[in-house]
Amino acid sequence: MICCALSDKGPVRDKNEDSYGFEQIGDYMCMAVADGLGGEVCGEIASSIAVKSVLSELNNSLPGCSDENVGSLLTSVFNKANVKILLDCAEHRERIGMCTTLTAALVKGQTLTIAHIGDTRCYLCHGKEIRRLTQDHNQAAQLVIEGSITGEEAKVHPGRNRLVKVLGENQFLHPDIYSYNIIYGDLVVLCSDGLYAFLNKEDWASALRDRSDLNRVCQRLIDSASSNRSTDNMTVLIGNTSLKA
Repeated sequence: MICCALSDKGPVRDKNEDSYGFEQIGDYMCMAVADGLGGEVCGEIASSIAVKSVLSELNNSLPGCSDENVGSLLTSVFNKANVKILLDCAEHRERIGMCTTLTAALVKGQTLTIAHIGDTRCYLCHGKEIRRLTQDHNQAAQLVIEGSITGEEAKVHPGRNRLVKVLGENQFLHPDIYSYNIIYGDLVVLCSDGLYAFLNKEDWASALRDRSDLNRVCQRLIDSASSNRSTDNMTVLIGNTSLKA
């Protein structure tokens, strides 16, 4: 599996608070994207700690983990990342309050396992279909689940920017854990809200039409979100199951 990523601060923000990383660890391709909370203190530090911690912990623990325990391992890994953020805040008092989202995806053979907190997302691109695999953890998404608003209304609801679950909280975390079957040729896409919130179906279809060059695909997605006046940092990380290193 080959991965490619691109991150941009966007046309509005002064700095980029997104972080990403990917690494082959044994039989698994491990991918992660984090989005430090915009406007909060040191969001870029929180997102960097989260991604680096996840990949480091997976390097230590994943090779000896059985397939059926991968979900439990990811929960532990997310909580260790959370503790590292809290410890960093304790050491650097000026960073108290820094938080981040985090979405991690592990691919082994035909199995995709995802751990997720916040509103970064994981999509699966299967043929011409692109399917969202994660549920946002914000107030607008909660209102949709409750039936108070529709999915379309959630796109413009002020609650879409109010996260209800993040890393950086002084409590035990319960990330959403998902497991999906995938097939040869599928694309696994992780991205921040500064990207997906400013893309429509046509933008996705156009960018993904030619998948032979993942760098070009990432750049087309970033360019489309920029053209659609993204107001946030933009990050996309794509894994192509049909390509090998």
